[in-house]
Amino acid sequence: METRDIGVGGMTCDHCVRKVEKALRAVNGVAGVQVDRQAALATVTFDRTRTDLPALRDVLLKIGYPPTASGEG
Repeated sequence: METRDIGVGGMTCDHCVRKVEKALRAVNGVAGVQVDRQAALATVTFDRTRTDLPALRDVLLKIGYPPTASGEG
């Protein structure tokens, strides 16, 4: 398992947070998601053999929340 922070742009309310959490949790291989709207970060724990950062970023783009460089590491 790996845990990474992904910057998330465009979150303005609690509904946004729930939408981002739901979308990321639906990705095969994701074990946990914690979203902080004020910090504009999603902390995602995932199995690298089942998904990767580009796939997680793609999910964010598809739901209208562009990934940002902030917080990645």
